[in-house]
Amino acid sequence: MNVFSCSEQDLHAYVDGRADETLHRQIEAYLASNPEAASEVERLRLERQRLRAALENMPASAIPPRLDPFRIRRELRARSQRRMAVAASLVLTLSLGTLGGWQLRDMSMRQTYLPMADATQAYRLFATDDMAQKVDMKTSEPAQLQGWLNRHFVQAASLPDFSAYGFKPVGGRLMASDKGAAAMVLYQNDQGQAIVYYVRPPGELLNFGAGNRRDGNLLTQYWRQGRYFYAVVSPTDNPATLPVQKAVEPGQT
Repeated sequence: MNVFSCSEQDLHAYVDGRADETLHRQIEAYLASNPEAASEVERLRLERQRLRAALENMPASAIPPRLDPFRIRRELRARSQRRMAVAASLVLTLSLGTLGGWQLRDMSMRQTYLPMADATQAYRLFATDDMAQKVDMKTSEPAQLQGWLNRHFVQAASLPDFSAYGFKPVGGRLMASDKGAAAMVLYQNDQGQAIVYYVRPPGELLNFGAGNRRDGNLLTQYWRQGRYFYAVVSPTDNPATLPVQKAVEPGQT
């Protein structure tokens, strides 16, 4: 059984007397069982009567086409549809603007972000005269430090061996990053000079390759291996660290 579905266009045709006999009967049956639709038809009829009453004293030749009741209703519907289209386009524009704003924000952050800045900061905070007292894991045994790293990082890279350049590990310390745990391992030579080896997980904006950057008298050399980013931070005004810097130069790690 087909259920008649009455559209707004059908209702206007019914009120204006433009519905054929079959449609007319269908609409009357529909209105008999739909009080809300019947009320709408009555409103349309009253509107049509008011328009006719306002125009009945005017000569037919003086009635401009723009005052035709059917044309007026049609233009009102078209105007409503245009408003809806404008509203939809505004919503789309705002959505795209918001998305574009976040993209610009990410681009700005990428442009201003200093790779492995936290590694550089860790050196300034902990590579001091009393550095040995600031570590969580105090040992000079590379195997113990490697085990310590492996407990906190999945498939961490092997701890670098700088003993050929006079630097040996003295301990490690857990750090915090925006994406989870980070860690540093302090190395020291016989003169008490220090370098820092740093490990951290990647963040949302940390999508960079191997490289290096200078911050004051510190050189931060960084690279990615497997799951993590790594860095070695060392002073540039100390001849003892030059061999380490050459060994860690991107492409050598």
